[in-house]
Amino acid sequence: MKLRNINRGLVLGGVLALGVVCYSVYDNNQFKTSKPEIEQTMRDYIADLTSANVGSSDKLKSQLTDFVNKHYTDYTTSDNEYASSKSGLLEEINQAEVAAQGGDITSAEYDIKEMSINKSGADGAKVIMIYNVCYDVSKGDPTFLTTNGINTMTSGNYTNSDNYEPSKSSYKAIFSYEYAEFYLLRTSDGWKIATSSNYGYGEDYNFDDNNSDSVADESKAESEIIPDSSAENTNSEGADSVE
Repeated sequence: MKLRNINRGLVLGGVLALGVVCYSVYDNNQFKTSKPEIEQTMRDYIADLTSANVGSSDKLKSQLTDFVNKHYTDYTTSDNEYASSKSGLLEEINQAEVAAQGGDITSAEYDIKEMSINKSGADGAKVIMIYNVCYDVSKGDPTFLTTNGINTMTSGNYTNSDNYEPSKSSYKAIFSYEYAEFYLLRTSDGWKIATSSNYGYGEDYNFDDNNSDSVADESKAESEIIPDSSAENTNSEGADSVE
């Protein structure tokens, strides 16, 4: 009797272990098929984020609000205290004095350098990105949205030019985001961002109107860590632009 019970327990344990292995293989394969969709979601995110920052200050708040509502999903739990959520970003946008800024972003370019996509949880994904953005600014120091929330340009700290006047001078603002981290969730409306953050970024300001330095003048080759879709999405001929 004892031997029979032991054998039955071994059989049930083996069946359970086999089921877990099969489900794990199935789940991982399902995630692999989702990678192209996740990649495109992130490309659309960066394009729309850049575009949402372009325009007159009186329309900026509504543009940024629409952007967050489109790309983020409600999410209240996060192990990363520095990450931005949908509710947090909307609150920052609502409180920001975007309409009182002294200048506008007139156009922009962005260049995605690297992207890695990994499974995170049952219906989640973790994305790491390196990308650059170059904004053309009419004057002053505009407020703009980043993956970590509202930021304000500090052009006056980056020039020794006697001809630079914050209220009149136009310039290019170049931001290099070296480690942007995103946690995505699969929703009924597709993949949405639960939290976003960036760790370490560089900023530079170009005040010479005759100098065309921008993200488009840097190396365009993208090193996409997405084997099953990178060939279709490489932007090796130039940086993406938003007018």
